Parts: sequence; C-alpha cells; structure tokens
Amino acid sequence: MITFSDILNQDIFGVSIEKLLMFFIIILLTFIIRSVFLYIIEQKLTALIKKTQTEFDDLLLNSIKNPLSHLILLQGFYIAIISLQLPETISQFDITVSDIVRGIYVLAFSFIVLYFIFRVIDIIAFFLHREAKKSSSTLDDQLVPLVVKSLRILVIMVGVLFILQNFGYNITSLLAGLGLGGLAFALAAQDTVSNLFGSITILSDKPFKLGEWISIGDIEGTVEDIGFRSTRVRRFDQALVTVPNSQFIKSGVINYSAMKKRRIKFDLGVTYGTSADKMKEVVEGIKKIIEEDHRFDHSFYMVKFTEFGAYSLNVFIYCFTKTTVWNDFLTVHEEFNLKIMHLLEDLGVEIAFPSQTLYLNQIKRSDG
Repeated sequence: MITFSDILNQDIFGVSIEKLLMFFIIILLTFIIRSVFLYIIEQKLTALIKKTQTEFDDLLLNSIKNPLSHLILLQGFYIAIISLQLPETISQFDITVSDIVRGIYVLAFSFIVLYFIFRVIDIIAFFLHREAKKSSSTLDDQLVPLVVKSLRILVIMVGVLFILQNFGYNITSLLAGLGLGGLAFALAAQDTVSNLFGSITILSDKPFKLGEWISIGDIEGTVEDIGFRSTRVRRFDQALVTVPNSQFIKSGVINYSAMKKRRIKFDLGVTYGTSADKMKEVVEGIKKIIEEDHRFDHSFYMVKFTEFGAYSLNVFIYCFTKTTVWNDFLTVHEEFNLKIMHLLEDLGVEIAFPSQTLYLNQIKRSDG
C-alpha cells in the first residue's frame, strides 16, 4: 500500500515531490506577502501621507513601492529555489548550480537597487528643477541636467564595480588599468577636457545667459544654446556659430546685454564761418537738449568745443541713454540728431564737410 509519505518522496527530474510542493508553497506565500505589502502602501500609508500635504512623502513612497515589491519577489524565488536542494553540479557541463543561482540573485538584486537609486535621483532632479525655475538665471536650468546625469553615471559605475566584485573579478587591478587608460584617453582628448572646463566656467561664473547679446573674438550675436562642449551664438546676419567652450577661458567675453546704459559719442563739425558767440550757443543748446530729455542719463555727460580741425570747428558730444535695447537706443539717437539739426538751422550754423580753399594771386604784367 502506497502511503502519502511515499508519494511525497517520489522524484520528478531528480527533485522529490515534497520539495516541489515546498517550492510552490514558498512562491505562493511570496505573492501573498507582496500583495499585503502593496495593500499597505496603497491604502494605509497613502492615506496617512496625504495628511502631511508634502510632495516629498508622495514621491518617496512611489519610489519605494516598485523596487521593494520586486525585492520581495526576488527574495521569495531565491528561498524557493534553495529549498529544492538542487544537485551541486551539472555533470554534463561541470557547472556549480549554487554559483549560478547566487550569480543570478546578485545580478537581479543589483538591478533592483540601481532601480531604486535611480528613482531617488528622479526625486532629487524634481526638486532641483523646481528650485532652478525659481531662480532668475537660466544657467541653473543647464546645471541641473549636468548634476543629475553625473549622479546617474556615478551610480552605474559603482553598480558595475559591485557586480564585478561579486563575480570574483579583482577590482583593484581593474581600477589601476582604468587609471592608465584614462590617462591615455585624457592626453588624446585635451580639447574635449578643455571644453568641459569651459562649460564649468560658464555655469559657475555666469558671464552670460540664454538670449543675451555677447561678443567673443570676431563673433557677435545672441546666445541660443549653452551645451557641455560648445555654445551656439546666432549672429545678426542669422548665421549660427558654434563656439567651443574652451574659447571662453582663453578669450574675454563682452556681454552687451549687461550694459546699464548705452553711450552716444561723436564729434560735430561746424564751418569756420561760425562766430565764437554762435559756438557757445551751439554747445549750450545741445546741453539743453540732453537735459530736457528724460531718456538720457543726466548723471554724466559732456558737450565741449574741443578743437580747430582741418576744415571744421569740432564739438565733442559724449552722453548716455538709459535704455540698452538696440532699437530704442537707435530711436533716441535719431531724435537727438534731428534736434541738433533743428538747433543749427535756427542758429544759422552750417555743418562742415571736407573742403579746400584755393587762393589765387593775380600777377600784373608790364608791356615792353
């Protein structure tokens, strides 16, 4: 007579029915524990966290939920497989079963941990982006992706080293080899490293922002994009110029958008037929035009009769407009020039232009 114990001791593919039954019981308990865990997270903790009214709690809970549920499944399957007490080696391939199971477990565990850390980095990125939007500087928006990407690369590198170490590789010799390789790579990629330091300089010193009017070397235009390797500048003829960021270390950058006011500077030449009294009226009249126009900065300006030129009497005009917008500046400059012309017309003073005067002496000839 076959008893229940005899049935449990029968083998299927070298594994007893008792062990297979224990395997499925552990798997079933694993899914039950996972379901209870998700119920607690979604029903109880979620309701509790809503009372705190903070975004951090919600984001942290969402980042924990999936990785922990996967970890519960992984741990349950690992215990279930161990409970089978599989043979130590597969004779046909001379492979240790326990090493295979352990390797798969370490690999899966590492991926789950990396997944969890990536979710935490997403939370950090969310708050960094939110703080960057509060700042008036647009360069913060460029810095945040760099920080987030660097964190992810660092986590991946540490994760790969952890996996390699658990698979029996010598991490010390590997790092030494990477150090020599990195040195050779750095020597071969000096320009790239220089551009990287240039981008760090732009992000830290903030010499300009997106949309500002700058000049570097013989390149002048508005900044369209600030990258990690290069910066794109749209010239005023609409050509797009890509400037390596290393240039911003080697050359000075002129930021015209950072001007607080814009300068007007020129010499006004009037004819030599202008009397001294008229010259004085011209100088005082131009000063009055500046003083009566609120669009000029009245803290400092100069209008001086400076020199007797080759063909004109020169009045030096030096002043500033309050506006720095190019179109508005040109409007003020144009109206200023027209007012000066009206002033000269009212005073009967003429603007000089390059000319020469020839003096002819008549020579008297005597007859005989």
